[in-house]
Amino acid sequence: MELKQSFKQTGLLGLSAAAGLVGSLAIASAAQAAIVTIPINPGNVPTTAGEFENSCENLPADIAADIDGWVFVLPAAAGAEGNFISVTATYEDAEGDEHVLSTDGDGAIVDGSGDNKAYILAPAGWTLVDAEAEVEDPDEGAQFNLTHTCPGEPTEEEPSSPGEEPSSPGEESSSPSSETPGESGTPGEASTSPAGSTLPTTGTPLTIALVSAAALAAGGAAIYMVMRRRREAQDW
Repeated sequence: MELKQSFKQTGLLGLSAAAGLVGSLAIASAAQAAIVTIPINPGNVPTTAGEFENSCENLPADIAADIDGWVFVLPAAAGAEGNFISVTATYEDAEGDEHVLSTDGDGAIVDGSGDNKAYILAPAGWTLVDAEAEVEDPDEGAQFNLTHTCPGEPTEEEPSSPGEEPSSPGEESSSPSSETPGESGTPGEASTSPAGSTLPTTGTPLTIALVSAAALAAGGAAIYMVMRRRREAQDW
């Protein structure tokens, strides 16, 4: 009798444990399946931050001047539980290229505001073209809204100084005498270069003068010697 009763108790405990495990799995599956992706209100896009209602509320106080702040709200009409889990937004820059930003790396979920908000920071001037959010257990057809923006000022590229630009071919060739003094044909320009033709021209007269002087000196010496010998011969 005691053995049979022990088997019955063991069976009841096993059934209770199995039921508890099944119930836990069911609850976990239901919680996991309740996270749903919902779209932004299509009437809010596309828009730039400057074109929308402006306010810097719910945003960090130290946003850079060239950044736009975008604040999203999860309305009560969405029927979701709790706040946003995440928000992902698609933007277009001035060239039409798309960029995808999210609250995970480019913003945050606003805590403690009491009205379910989140924000994303993007370069100033970009256009919000689409967005979606993950929320828990929303009603069918639920949407969220862009509530306000805090526009920044796009960074303008400073034009380079004229002095920093390379000179044009015409400017480089404006003084050919500095590169090819011999080609200019001007005597003054040619004489500025040691490699020009001036040195041979001035050197030749100097050489002739020296040779002439030497020749005259030698001739004078020869005449003197001849005259001296004649005088000595006469004296004899």
